[in-house]
Amino acid sequence: MLRRIISHTENISPWKVVLIINFLGGVSSCGTVPSITPTINKAETQQTVIAGVFTPTPQVPEYTPIQKSETATMEIFSSDQLGLCFSYPRGYTQLPYNETVEIIAPEIPGSGLRVLFWLEISDAYNRSAEKIADQEITLAGVDVDRWTVKLDGEEAVVLDGMPGQDLQRRVYVVHQHNLYVLAFMPTQSENKAANDEMEILYAAVTNSWTWSPCS
Repeated sequence: MLRRIISHTENISPWKVVLIINFLGGVSSCGTVPSITPTINKAETQQTVIAGVFTPTPQVPEYTPIQKSETATMEIFSSDQLGLCFSYPRGYTQLPYNETVEIIAPEIPGSGLRVLFWLEISDAYNRSAEKIADQEITLAGVDVDRWTVKLDGEEAVVLDGMPGQDLQRRVYVVHQHNLYVLAFMPTQSENKAANDEMEILYAAVTNSWTWSPCS
């Protein structure tokens, strides 16, 4: 092909012939230029493959321990005559009387101590629970811890550390002109097991306290 082109260019000036030859040489070299293959980084390929595959994050199920039903570990005292009801731990002994109720816990091993709860009901004689508590502190002549608590919507006064055979926690509440005194013993004891058991009994009774009609 080159000879044919040169034969036709005999009458062309020499410098034009040089340009044609250079042009043809460039075309020939372009035909033999090797294809360029981009270099792919192996690490990038692995990241692309991993990124393209959806791998869900494993979910660890949340463990919720099985709770025993509160009613399964409680006994219920209910009296329409006294106009109240409450719960106390199962295994305690109940000794109901006319206007007095006593709950006795099992003996604490090695101590001879028993946690007690008893209830006394009397006429309030138009006194509030606050006034009755003030009078009780004056008669006792001691300094005690004092706070208030709700018993089924009625505000009650708590005196902790009242004197007796053992120190007592006494709760005073007036409902429909009657005074209800809830007493728990022992309190502030050096025996930790006795204190713990008393707190459990106190919480069970006061948190479940309901005035009649009881559900």
